[in-house]
Amino acid sequence: MTRRRTVSLLLALPIVVALAGCITVVKAPADQPSTAPLAPTSESSEECVATAESGVQRFGDCDELVVEGADLDIEVGTVGTLVVRGDRIEIDSLEVGSLSISGQENDIEIDGDLATLEIAGDRNDVDAEGQIGVAVINGNDNDIEADRGVEVVTDNGSRNTIQR
Repeated sequence: MTRRRTVSLLLALPIVVALAGCITVVKAPADQPSTAPLAPTSESSEECVATAESGVQRFGDCDELVVEGADLDIEVGTVGTLVVRGDRIEIDSLEVGSLSISGQENDIEIDGDLATLEIAGDRNDVDAEGQIGVAVINGNDNDIEADRGVEVVTDNGSRNTIQR
């Protein structure tokens, strides 16, 4: 190898290492590419941990998913318990058993049913294409929509919109 080529490789190495820190690695189910739509599976044993990374983070089915931070974008399959602590977090899910939101301006979209919802914050938007079982709202200016209705609502805030 020539000296010029060796010097070029040595100069390129720090650039490659610096750029590697800019790459977001997302764990995808082994049988699907990360860009494919998520399909529910019979098992929900995947350990799901959302990080403060930018870009879309994708998960399969999760027993529990805790999302903390701000300005995050999450796509997930079926979730037993979804805990959102932060602001301006967007989450798309297939189905959720229990959803707890602590924060402001979060946008949660659920393709199916949501058993229980608890909100402690303002200006959150929850949209379920299925039914919401129980909703407890401790905040203001939240927008809750369920295509098949909300069974029980406890609204302890002001200016909340519940479309059922």
